[in-house]
Amino acid sequence: MNLSELQAELRHFAAERDWQPFHTPKNLSTALMVEAAELVEIFQWMTPEETQRAHQDPATKQRIGEEVADVLLYLLQVADHSEINVEEAVRDKLARNGVKYPAKRQITRVSPARAPVPGTHVLLDYENVQPSDEELRLMVPNAGRVWVFHGPQQRQVERRFASFGADVTAVPISKTGKNALDFHLSFYMGYIASRNPASTMVVVANDKGYEPMLEHARGMGFMVRRQSHEQAKPAAKKATARKVVAKKAPAKKAAVKKATAKKVSPAPATKKAPAAKVVSTKKAAPVKTVVAKPSARPAAKVAATPVSGVASRPVPAPVMSPPARASTVTADEIGKITENLRKLGGNRPTKPVSLRRLLKSLLVAETGDASIEVALDKLVASGVATIGAGSEVTYPGFDRPAGSSAGGS
Repeated sequence: MNLSELQAELRHFAAERDWQPFHTPKNLSTALMVEAAELVEIFQWMTPEETQRAHQDPATKQRIGEEVADVLLYLLQVADHSEINVEEAVRDKLARNGVKYPAKRQITRVSPARAPVPGTHVLLDYENVQPSDEELRLMVPNAGRVWVFHGPQQRQVERRFASFGADVTAVPISKTGKNALDFHLSFYMGYIASRNPASTMVVVANDKGYEPMLEHARGMGFMVRRQSHEQAKPAAKKATARKVVAKKAPAKKAAVKKATAKKVSPAPATKKAPAAKVVSTKKAAPVKTVVAKPSARPAAKVAATPVSGVASRPVPAPVMSPPARASTVTADEIGKITENLRKLGGNRPTKPVSLRRLLKSLLVAETGDASIEVALDKLVASGVATIGAGSEVTYPGFDRPAGSSAGGS
């Protein structure tokens, strides 16, 4: 609803009926009081509990709506004829009331405009799992907006996910208690779904207690799922499995060597050839069975066991590190970094080490990666960032007037 357009419509309505001579601030404010009294009359003889349920009756709800509309229309006309900007007056009054009546506690204020954002909404149960910025991006690559639900002792969570810029919202729970955070997260899921029903929502938590709610939401046609933190680390599990196999294999090889030693040693002690053959035949079967299992292992590892029969500790396979990132940084990447810095506003890094950490996250780079330094040099060269003599980082590119060439302001 545009208040200015509505006031213009009311002026036109009155002009078509020649009501302007009667629409003075005095008459309009008096009419406003009469309409307010008619609104009060609806609830006059109801108990407090009955007034809370009055709108459930269709006829009563219709009457309430009509009287509310009359009050609003007269109020807008009083403001129009008194040349009052309603929006400015409301903002000024709220600011004055905020000073006059300080808040008893801080509750997260989320603008309705933050919810209707296309793409995927990530609802992170930060009490249950604490993924890093990079891990969260790996788990949900197409994340559009991130909502981080956290307890009162978990602070600066927005800074932990700084690469999301203005697209991350920290939601502290109002009061602690059993399942308090879970209920907060469930409420916000409904809040987001009501404003953007086509969005995909991902709950990041290891807690399977969310599943009944998510299953119900899917049954209603919403696109929701749960993403556990462990699912982002499949490589770690495979590496663990490899280590277990590597430890078990040498034990079997040792058994082979000992069995061979028992077989060979009694052979020269007797001259009865038939008896030697019988003994050899009986012991050959278990030797073959034991050798057959590790045969799938690479030949190089089997040969590594000493001939003496004493099994040596296996040498673990080297862990392959990911290929080094090229030290070049594209103009497109610099543009994205600049835009993220612009969105951070007063939360931009003020020290080189903090700026490097942010660049590491945005570039998905490793510590010491040359691309981090290349990006830093390009930001300084383009005038987006400046490193002073005292190692303080400033951002002159964002302080320049509109139309300036530097940065992403």
